[in-house]
Order: sequence, then structure tokens, then C-alpha cells
Amino acid sequence: MGQLKAHEVDRFISRPTKDAPVILIYGPDEGLVSERADILAKASGVDLKDPFSLIRLNSDDVAADKSRLADEAHTISMFGGERLIRVSGATRRDLTKAVAMVLDTPPQDCTIIIEAGDLKRTSGLRKQVEKSKNGLALPCYQDNDAALNELIDTEITKAGFRIDQETKNFLRSQLGANRRASRNELQKLALYAHGQSEITLDEVKAIVGDTSELILDEVIDAASTGNLKSLEECLEQARESGSPPDMIILSALRHFQMLHAAKCQMETRRQNPQSLFKSLRPPIHFSRERAVVGALNIWNSEALFKTLTRLEKASFDCRSNAALAPTLASTTLLAISLEARALAR
Repeated sequence: MGQLKAHEVDRFISRPTKDAPVILIYGPDEGLVSERADILAKASGVDLKDPFSLIRLNSDDVAADKSRLADEAHTISMFGGERLIRVSGATRRDLTKAVAMVLDTPPQDCTIIIEAGDLKRTSGLRKQVEKSKNGLALPCYQDNDAALNELIDTEITKAGFRIDQETKNFLRSQLGANRRASRNELQKLALYAHGQSEITLDEVKAIVGDTSELILDEVIDAASTGNLKSLEECLEQARESGSPPDMIILSALRHFQMLHAAKCQMETRRQNPQSLFKSLRPPIHFSRERAVVGALNIWNSEALFKTLTRLEKASFDCRSNAALAPTLASTTLLAISLEARALAR
């Protein structure tokens, strides 16, 4: 079978075939990967409540015991009928040898769905599935504006609610990183608005998103622009909200990765930060434009690269030593904020 392009996946999901016994669903959007796996599982015709028909395996276990997947796939059901094997869960181990066994000798009356993270083109697992006549690879990338509009229409507009364009634009800006999380937020909003005909901007602001995430944004913006007073206040709020220190650092790492990529694009294409901000994907809410544009004006690509190294080390240290994690996170972000202030002079 091979692979499908990202824009072809939804068509396949709506009308799946059984031409490939091994299906690999991968991508950075964990929620979309899981959601599509659920849809394919329901469409398989297998009784998902029957433990003899549906077998769930952990990716780590499959990688550790390379013959286990093949053994399960070739087991003949006691009561006959088709079977489904779902392999999921994060792992750093290599699944290629385990999957190769079922690609080379595909099972009869059994479908295997493998859920994976963001696999590069060079990934051994991705390449072997794409090249096999018995495998099909389905990429799942973060939703763009068109996909998010369609999701909003499915959950909000088709449910009978009116929503004006300004409110819809704001709502869309709060979604996108994870399909399942986005759908849950929309369903929560629809439930909250039950009994009324229109969804307002205030309701979206009150219901959609996590307050702790908004605090993290403020922490990161304060650190990246050198606002020490705001950083200290926001760090205290983050601690009070229960944000884990390692997650604060991870969020900062992702933000600085975005800043580094954007700065390199600015330097290569001679693009100004204001126009670049509007093209960022996934999009950043317009309320943060001043902070992001300010950071892009302050930092150079070399300094951003060094900061990424510092954050990667801090992330490792926070995970390795939970007792010192709050201090490590605060110290790292304060140092970054001081550097931003120095660069801004």
C-alpha cells in the first residue's frame, strides 16, 4: 500500500479499506493519532468489547519481545472471526524488527493498528511500513485554520449555535495543538451554552483553555523579553496553580524553538517580525503578538541556540531531581530573562 499524503488521510478514514493488514498512524498531534485509531478500530467490524477479538499491546513490550506482535497476530481465535491488535504508548525502543515480522508474513483475519509519535522521514519504522505492500502509513499533523474551522462547525455550528466571526477567530486561536483536546474543549463549550442560541466571546474566554496554560504563556513571555518583575510574579502564580517545574521548562523550550526557527527565517528572508508573527504555525493568539515580536527583535539566532541548549539541560535536570526542580526552573528562567535584558540594551 505505502503511504497517504496528509490531505488524503481524512478521506481514507471516512471509507477505510482492508487492503493493508498493518496500519501505522503517526505524527506530532497525539490526540489526532489516537482519534483516528479509534475511528479505524470502530470501522474494523471487530467486537471491541470482546477481549479475544481486541488485543491491546504496549509499544515498549512489543519492542522488548520482538516476536510477541507476530505471535499475537497469527494466533487463531478460539471462536473464529476477525481480530484487531492495537499497539500504543510512548517508547524510545526500536519497533522495526517486531513490525517487520508481520509485514513479511501478514496475518489472516487480523488488522494491526500501530500508534506512534512524530516520525521523521528517516525513521526505520516509517520507511519499512511505507515500502511494504502489506503496510499503510497515515500522517497526522497539527490542524491548520481550515481544519479547525471544520471542527468548530462540526461541534458548534451544526449543534445549532450561532457564533460571530470575531468569536470564532478567537476560539480557533485557542485550539489546534491536539485534535482530541480541541474537540473536548468544543464539546465542553457546547454543554456550557446548552439552552441558548448564541455563543459569546466572554463565554469562550471563560470556558475554553486552561488557566494554568495562560499563566505559562505569561511566564515564557516575561522571560523572553527580559521583564524580571513580571517573571517573578508569574512564576509564583504558576507554582500556586500547580504547574510542574519540568513542564514550565518544556513549554519554554518549545517556545524558544519557535523563536529560533522564526529568527532564522527573518535573517534568511529579511522578513520583519510583525508579518512573520501572522504566519506562525501553529498560530499564537494575537494578545501575545507584542511579546513575541519584542522577543524576536531582542534575540539573535546564536543567542537563541545557546538558550535552547540551556533549556534542554534544565529540562533533563528537572526530571532527574524532582526536589530541586522548582529552584532549577526558576534559576534558569531568571538567567534567560537577564540575558534578554542585556541583549535589549
